[in-house]
Amino acid sequence: MGHGLSVALISPILSFLVRQGYDSESFCRFASLDTRILQEAEARISEEEYDRLLVAAAAFTDDSCFGLHLGQSIELSNLGILGYVLLNCNTIGEALAAYRTYNIILCSGIDVEPRTNHRETTIAFRVSDPARQASRQAVDGMISSLYTILLKLGCRNIALGKLQLAYDASEEERDTYMSIFGIRPEFGGESNLLSLDSEVMQYPILFSNQELLSTFEAYAEETRKQLLYGRSFADQVYKWIAGCMPSRFPDVKEAAQNFNVSVRMLQVKLRQEETTYNSLFNKARKEFAVHYLKKTRLAVAEIAYLLQFSEPSAFQSAFKKWTGLPPGEFRETCRDRQRGERYHK
Repeated sequence: MGHGLSVALISPILSFLVRQGYDSESFCRFASLDTRILQEAEARISEEEYDRLLVAAAAFTDDSCFGLHLGQSIELSNLGILGYVLLNCNTIGEALAAYRTYNIILCSGIDVEPRTNHRETTIAFRVSDPARQASRQAVDGMISSLYTILLKLGCRNIALGKLQLAYDASEEERDTYMSIFGIRPEFGGESNLLSLDSEVMQYPILFSNQELLSTFEAYAEETRKQLLYGRSFADQVYKWIAGCMPSRFPDVKEAAQNFNVSVRMLQVKLRQEETTYNSLFNKARKEFAVHYLKKTRLAVAEIAYLLQFSEPSAFQSAFKKWTGLPPGEFRETCRDRQRGERYHK
């Protein structure tokens, strides 16, 4: 089962189009792309949808090598946490291994498979789902972006020994490959791969930091596991509850219906993760209460009714239990802290 691609990969397409002088809104209409998905940081899109957008961008710009040019424009900052991991690896070889491990955070559609012997390192690019055929634009973009990443990490030229592609190209397109990779590809091969001298694997990455690497790797590993094994059931329930609020405050029956289980089974699954529906419900309630007290001028009584407490005193009692402070004192403490921060700037 595929895990899809991070919605963050759409932004480089739009940014690249703008830098080339195209209007991003026109492209979105052309490609029938609903830009609201870009506001959801954790959203994923299917490999097929990403392929469709790349093919649409190639048609929109009349550039049959769009994937190559997009990959060539990649910045490590486009890669999010993966980029920070790569920047803090000690060598190109370590960075390539990390790229293979954590690439799922961005894109699980095409796997990178490096093999090294004493003279040569070969990197194969394989579509993870054998039932799916990736577009040429997607494969070109993956190969071009990885090569560009290696150049940026190594801060020096990296000569390729071989570039083999499983498709063909016109003479004009072949010249584009030559200008980007420095060699003419072997077209019509059995697979997509490139090779380089194994010495490149030992190239140091300037300004890498082992302490930062440990921090970023821990975060990347947590994200990778969430994608592979899914969020905990409690996390899913909490996110759903918070998504319903504040327009409505769902009860446990509604939650069970949403997750297609009985109320009893929902409670059992939450107990297995050492929590309850009421705990998750009140956690979401608390987050909204904190937000209202910090960010709005609503009276405490108004907040109590917005959060569906029977009366203000019930809200005050619950909030003090959650935070150790009554709502009014909590709000004043936050304001004092903000005033102090402004004073010291």
